[in-house]
Amino acid sequence: MTIICDSKYLAFPVSEKANKRKMLFKSDGQLIFDLDIKIDYENPDFVSYVNIERFKGKTLEISCEPEMELKIIKSDTQEDNEGIYKEKYRPQFHFSAKRGWLNDPNGLFYYKGQYHLFFQHNPASAQWGNMHWGHSVSNDLLHWQETDCALYPDEMGTMFSGSAFVDYRNDSGLKRGEDAPILLFYTAAGSKSKTSEGKKFTQCMAYSTDGGKTFTKYEGNPIIDHIAEENRDPKVQYDSASGKYVLALYLKDNSFALFTSDNLIDWQQSQVIELDNDRECPDFYLMPVNGDPDNIKWVLSAAADRYMVGSFKDGIFSPETQVQQLHYGKNSYATQTWSDTVDGRRLRISWNRFDIPEAVFNQSMTFPCEMTLKEQGGKLLLCANPVSEIKKLYKDTKEFTDLKISNSSPFSYELDDECYDISIELDRAEKPLDIELFGTKIHLDTDSLNILDCKAPLTDESGIKLRLLIDRTGIEIFAGDGSAFMSVGTLMDYSKNKLELISTQSARINKLSISPLKSIWE
Repeated sequence: MTIICDSKYLAFPVSEKANKRKMLFKSDGQLIFDLDIKIDYENPDFVSYVNIERFKGKTLEISCEPEMELKIIKSDTQEDNEGIYKEKYRPQFHFSAKRGWLNDPNGLFYYKGQYHLFFQHNPASAQWGNMHWGHSVSNDLLHWQETDCALYPDEMGTMFSGSAFVDYRNDSGLKRGEDAPILLFYTAAGSKSKTSEGKKFTQCMAYSTDGGKTFTKYEGNPIIDHIAEENRDPKVQYDSASGKYVLALYLKDNSFALFTSDNLIDWQQSQVIELDNDRECPDFYLMPVNGDPDNIKWVLSAAADRYMVGSFKDGIFSPETQVQQLHYGKNSYATQTWSDTVDGRRLRISWNRFDIPEAVFNQSMTFPCEMTLKEQGGKLLLCANPVSEIKKLYKDTKEFTDLKISNSSPFSYELDDECYDISIELDRAEKPLDIELFGTKIHLDTDSLNILDCKAPLTDESGIKLRLLIDRTGIEIFAGDGSAFMSVGTLMDYSKNKLELISTQSARINKLSISPLKSIWE
């Protein structure tokens, strides 16, 4: 079938129960794009809108393997929006894609009053594949407006994870107007598509000269050639001490490489370093210890939130701690932090990898957190706590103090809403304690917190402070002043709409705060 590209989208009805087909797009006989898609004209789950703007004016030959009769539907808008953001299991205050699959957060930056969140995205299915960079923007880290995809697969590969940097100094020389160049660093995943067969994984760059609205791939790509296996996930940071840029890259196994550059385009490898028990999605950034601007350390972390704290000089990172752990659940991965925040906060977000059933979308992000680096008990600990903006979602707050609980007299509070921010403070000696809400039990024993099959340490010496964020598809728990974080995916049982605090002995809750949350989609 042959068409002229004179519309923004091609609309394809999709069903996850249909057989997967390879959609092939050719121009002048050359394959320029391919897409794995489950087309179902009879009983679709949703409509996938494939953006073809980049081929405007071209004549495209479209076919699929295995063959089937295609019905090409052109559209300039995404018209099938009925029920979007109103789905039964749509997270209510965690970001999720409008349609399709979502995984790693990518390219996080702040520019002119807006937070930008890119993400690994499959626009054609609610399952992994066809990696694009989805794009969403927010003024408050709460309410997100999803835009068109920013990066599309090409002859070099599909678009795997990476980072962003606002080049205020114009060291790249790419500035064209009033806006600073905004650079996206990504992995071109060669051989992950038919169009890129035989290609290897390389590191590439795209740039925007209009404030992050549109992006152009750099004509000199790749900026870093293939090094090892599926090397990927470049993360860029500026080192003010040396006046150089530094790029962290995953190589293979537990190995990561560091590179330096004067212009964000030409990179020289300076180090290979191991981060035990972790892989993929490196992050590398500066943090003040206990907020002291005269005591700055570097943090090297990876996808599963293992990290080391140390110093960085002449392109070499020198760890000053052992590998430590921040996340103890099963549903947070590929953590990344924002660059260029206006208030100097180090903000993070990660992929909440919990399968969401019966939906035209799948997966979500964890809630944005502010990072701090604290010295506790002679250790340097990375801490994460929900951003203060969450208070804008509070409907109200109910507080209790000095609650005495026993086996025969538990505390019970009816939960009339679906989503909550709950804080609990108790003396360290007041254990064991069970916390039950919406059918999920959290157990506190002598020195740990247990939920489902996940366990996190309780390290506070004087008292225990817990923070619980509850959404339709899971619970996020912050303990030890944020030094232990857990993201636990589970469907809330709203027929059991109570918060209960139960102790087999006597216990005292010093303070309990319960705040129901508004939906970000309202």
